[in-house]
Amino acid sequence: MSKHGKRASRMAVRQYLATGISGAALVGVGVLLSSAQDEPTTVTADVQLVSNETLLAQTDPWFFGSGGSNASSAGLGAVTQVTAMRPAIGPGGWLIGDGLDALDLDPDCTVNCRGGNGGLLSGNGGDGAFGGVGGSGGYFFGDGGDGGDGVDAFTDDEGVRVAAVAGGAGGNGGFLFGNAGRGGNGGSDFNSLDSDVEGANDATGAAGGAGGRGGFLGGNGGDGGTGGVANSVNGNADGGDGGAGGDASTGTGGAGGGGGSGSTDADGTTTATGGNGGDGGDGAPGGAGGSGGTVNNAFGDGANGVGGNGGAGGSSSSGAGAAGGDGGFVATDEGDATGGSGGAGGSGGGSETGGDGGDGGGASSAGSNRFGPDGDGGTSVGGAGGSGGNGGGFLGEGGTGGSGGDADTDGGPSSDGGDGGDGGGGGFVGGNGGDGGAGADATGGDTNEGGTGGSGGRGGIGGQSGDDGSDGSGDSGSDSSSSDD
Repeated sequence: MSKHGKRASRMAVRQYLATGISGAALVGVGVLLSSAQDEPTTVTADVQLVSNETLLAQTDPWFFGSGGSNASSAGLGAVTQVTAMRPAIGPGGWLIGDGLDALDLDPDCTVNCRGGNGGLLSGNGGDGAFGGVGGSGGYFFGDGGDGGDGVDAFTDDEGVRVAAVAGGAGGNGGFLFGNAGRGGNGGSDFNSLDSDVEGANDATGAAGGAGGRGGFLGGNGGDGGTGGVANSVNGNADGGDGGAGGDASTGTGGAGGGGGSGSTDADGTTTATGGNGGDGGDGAPGGAGGSGGTVNNAFGDGANGVGGNGGAGGSSSSGAGAAGGDGGFVATDEGDATGGSGGAGGSGGGSETGGDGGDGGGASSAGSNRFGPDGDGGTSVGGAGGSGGNGGGFLGEGGTGGSGGDADTDGGPSSDGGDGGDGGGGGFVGGNGGDGGAGADATGGDTNEGGTGGSGGRGGIGGQSGDDGSDGSGDSGSDSSSSDD
């Protein structure tokens, strides 16, 4: 036989082997994926094999959908042929290999840049960039890539204000095994414009991205990203919401991202608002809720402030429920101040405890501004505590309610302490109820009312109910003293 004949024979064998291995891998995963559907369906896909390699579509994370805690982990997207530039094995490999980071895939990308997916069988997802989602891990094994941080707001060369970009969702872990990626942080907005156009001076922070989902058989959910900060010199300000934590079937749910802070330097009727904390992901145990964003109007004379609410703690079917996030604290100069509410605790599973409720945010309104004349503070209202989560059905104890936030004002018309959260219920059999949270104190106003303590959670069969929380105090004002006569 000639040398040319031997070379052709070896080439043919290599081609057949490559095609056979690739085809077997795709068929095997296809069988696994089809068995994971809720209802049997007939799926027809046109797949064209070429002599060297074929690729899966890269437009969306394959079979996982988009990243993030609400994304499906079993749906198979359309399979299409792409140019054969991606190797089968190695970095960026479509069969076995880690997905490339977004800027390695496209160095010229400037916004919403997606990370590459891990290989079909195994591999970690690549990180997103500039608000893009992280790539998903491989089917059998692989961690999800992190979502890209968002882009800060800016004013372009033509004077147009471009909004901040939200953080990208974290990539899902491998369907069977793999930790999920975290969500990216939201872009911030620092707006110093002084315009007569309505809304042009306002600042809005972007939301944090949601954490990805952990693997079905093993893997933790990804943490949510933090909301973007918002600061306005001459307008309103709204901090971005924190991203939700990702769910996990057997691992720990991801923690919710904290809400972004808000502040305004403008005088008068402007308002700064903190972003809400993201909810924690469900898992075993659940993930903690994110804290609400704070407000500090140190320079705005008379500007109002509202704290962000804490996110709810994640629940669990077999582990402990997670704590809710605390509400955001608020400080103003002569403006009204309202603290954020604490998030509810997650429910426990089995014999595990429910999560504690988050504490309400405090509220403080000063009566003087360092750059202006002294005056009276505004109304001040502390945030309510979050309720405790219910305990698992068998001997699980309910979580404790969160404490209310204190309130004070410097000569303002009123202050009201936040109410305590109710305790969580005990498990159906033998579980004790959680204690109620304490009501908060109120001081400094013409009238001051302490918060009411939360009710204790009910006990299960054979269990005891939790104690009620104590009420907060309010010092006596002129109205309350005259009413005693």
